This record gives sequence, C-alpha cells and structure tokens, in this order.
Amino acid sequence: MMTILAAVFTISLILYSCTLLLFILGLFRQKEHRYHNRPFVSVIIPAKNEKDHIENILYDVTHQTYPKDKYEIIIVDDESTDVTPNICNAYVEKYQNVKLLSTNSWDSSLRYKKKPLDLGIKNAAGEILLFTDADCHVLSTWIETMVSYFTPEVGLVIGYSELVPYHTLLEKIQTIDFFMLMNAARGCTQLGLPFACTGQNLAYRKKAFEEVGGFSSFADSVGGDDTLFLQQIKKKTSWNISFAINPGAYVSSSPTQILNQLLTQRIRWAADSLSIKHTDPLFFSIIITTFLANLTPLLLMISLIFSGSLFLLLLKGLLIKFIMEAMLMMKGTSTFQRQEIRSIFPAWFFFQIPYVVTMGFISLLGNRFPWGGRFN
Repeated sequence: MMTILAAVFTISLILYSCTLLLFILGLFRQKEHRYHNRPFVSVIIPAKNEKDHIENILYDVTHQTYPKDKYEIIIVDDESTDVTPNICNAYVEKYQNVKLLSTNSWDSSLRYKKKPLDLGIKNAAGEILLFTDADCHVLSTWIETMVSYFTPEVGLVIGYSELVPYHTLLEKIQTIDFFMLMNAARGCTQLGLPFACTGQNLAYRKKAFEEVGGFSSFADSVGGDDTLFLQQIKKKTSWNISFAINPGAYVSSSPTQILNQLLTQRIRWAADSLSIKHTDPLFFSIIITTFLANLTPLLLMISLIFSGSLFLLLLKGLLIKFIMEAMLMMKGTSTFQRQEIRSIFPAWFFFQIPYVVTMGFISLLGNRFPWGGRFN
C-alpha cells in the first residue's frame, strides 16, 4: 500500500510540475494582437441584492473613455429584495445609455446566474458583449481596452481580475489563491490553450454566443456562464480566444470576510469540474493532477503516524512543489505588479493542500449552493 501511495505521489508531482512549468512559460509570452475599431458594445451586469456595491460599478461603467454613443449598460435585476432596483433607476434617469431589466417575468429554463445573463444578452444591441459583476471595480479604460483585443478572428476575450484590498489572514489567502488561478488562466491562454476564465471580466461576440446556442448545453449547471461557455466556444466554433494583458482592462473586487461565504463560492466554482471532462479532457486531466498533487502528500502525512519510512519522500516532494509554485507566483507577481502579496505565499502553500482536497470531495454538492441566495 505504501509503495502504491509513493508511486502515485511521485507521478502526480511530476505531472503537476510539468503543468506549472507550462503556465510559467505562458506568462513569459507577450503575445498581443489588437484592433482599434469601435463597434457598439453592450455591458451586461447581473445584480441581486447588491445595494452596497451597485452604485460603485454603475459609476465606473458610466465614466468610460469609450464614446458614450458606442455602448449601452444593461443591469439585470434578479429578483432583488433590497433597494438595488431603486439605485439602478436613478442611473437610468440620469444616463441615456443605461437600461434596467428584471427577471421577475422572465420565463427561462436556465438556472442561477445564467438566467439574468441570458435576459441581458437577448436584449443587447451590441456586437460585443462585455461582462462584470455588481461588486467589481473597473477602470475608466476598461471598455476601450477589452474591445481592442477583438481582432476579426477573435470571438472571446478573457480579462484579468484581482482581489484588493486585504487585511485579515482569510482575505490574504483568498487574494493569492485567486491570483494563482488567474496566473494559470493567462499562462495557458498565451500558449493558445485557453482553459478557464472568470465572469468578473469577460467579453465575447454576440454572434459567438448564438453560434453555440448560448448557455443551453449546460442549463442545469450551477455555474458555467464563464468557463463552460469558453469550452463551448473552443469545441464548437473556429473563433480564437485571447487574454487582455494590458493593465487598462484589469478588474478588481474585494475578498469575502466570511469563511462560509468563501467556501460556498468556491464549491460553486468547483461544481463544474465534472462537466469539463466532456468538453476539455486535457483541462480535466490538469484538474485531477492538481487534486492528486495535494491529496497524496496529505495521505503521506497521515501515514507517518504508522510509519516514518516515507518521510524523506514527502519532504523532497513538498520542497519540489513549493519551488514550482513559488516560481509561478514570482513570475506572476512581476507580470501583474503584485509583489506585495509575495509574503503571503508560504501560508497559502500549506493552506491550499487541505483546501484543494476538501473542495475536490465536496464539489459534488455544488448544485446545492445558491447564487445570490437563490437555488434556481
């Protein structure tokens, strides 16, 4: 049994190290093709009970460098029970290019966040659809920069998103954990192997959305409006996918201050993993490799209670894992100018081992966790 565990640990660590090396190499590649056209753009923001955040994002998107007559802002209220619609209506009255829709009378088979997004897309006049969340902050150059990556052959653009500011240990762990995910997303996309993205900063052509049938192929999934949709673009169309590497396109949001909310959020993210095995086997193999690279050292630690024979193997393996992840972190913090989070890395390194394993096991419960407090 110990021999099998040692073999699985060694193989998974080798594969995991190769994967990290791939991401690192991608971060060194500054591939960037931009197109200075100004198509009409629809900014779509779903919102549910966002009274504490919605005004900030509305201010950001109404104060853009992109021409006012070249974009519209569609806020889709998803049955809010607070004053979110009232705040939005104040902007509708003030700005001609701001619209407010509601899912109250929208009959749709789509679940969770996909329902308000679909309503917004169906009513969008833009050739380019640009998405962010109600609790995010965007720069004044956001629309202009994201749109510039839509060369004629590009159908989807992944934007960089980050968590700021942070104060508590929980917030710091979230910050670097999300940062490492964005590092991986940029690295593989720059190599022409896009795997994942975030709905906090995403854009695609309405034509591409219609070409794949929208969200219909994963209507019952807890998420999917970002990564599973990206997988559909890869699988069913000839559109290219790009990563907006210019800082003018960066989006930021605040980490959650409550552990339960963090776990619920990450379980929802992980819930789509099983669907990915059908859309992108290579990405699914990376997910499994990452899981095993964290599960096996945890099992080895437990085995030390009964026998110390594998202690040296565990120590060497953890050292290799630390070095490889540190290399990705160092390159990423230089690329995105986030050197201040480097000091958090050691704490994150030890936290992520049980965290990844836990998320892997309970992600099967993902469909039981709501978006915005709703289960459908």
